[in-house]
Amino acid sequence: MIYGLVMAAGASRRFGEIKQLAKIDGVPMALRSYNILNRVLRKGKTFLVLGANFESFGVEFEAVNIIYNRDWSLGLGSSIARAVTEIKNEKDCSGILITLVDQVRLTEHDYRKLIALFFGTKIVASDYGYKKGPPVIFGESYFEELSQLKGDSGASELLKNNEYGIVSCEISNASFDIDTKDDLKLFLSQNQP
Repeated sequence: MIYGLVMAAGASRRFGEIKQLAKIDGVPMALRSYNILNRVLRKGKTFLVLGANFESFGVEFEAVNIIYNRDWSLGLGSSIARAVTEIKNEKDCSGILITLVDQVRLTEHDYRKLIALFFGTKIVASDYGYKKGPPVIFGESYFEELSQLKGDSGASELLKNNEYGIVSCEISNASFDIDTKDDLKLFLSQNQP
């Protein structure tokens, strides 16, 4: 069974305020991203990984499975390691899907496309055309490596290792993320009903 991690622990310095709580269609970005993945995975298997500004996530997040990384300032690798350590020993966990909270163009269809390629493979990564990155699914043989990650590069070093037999999945929506308020304005302007 695949478990999901929505990485949302960073301080979002370039955004200028708590990016994860910025509203999209009236819903905080973090809750929106969590809900999209949660609708695809089996109930209770999606987790929102928080760190910076943890105390600001209020009642809207009461029904969300949260993993808190107190060492979030050590980088994305630290947050992935913390979350994987918490869920890697679940008996039914055969894969962990890692996605970023600010990849706001991702859809349920994108996640299903990625998951469809996972079975029988070790790593399935989104292919942006120029590199591989999240969302990505790691099979259980990589859980130990993931639980040892450090620094701010996340799991990118694993994705650069040609010996790992990574399966590529073309997901054009994965190449866009929100770093600044201008990015958010662009996304909102392109997604008006």
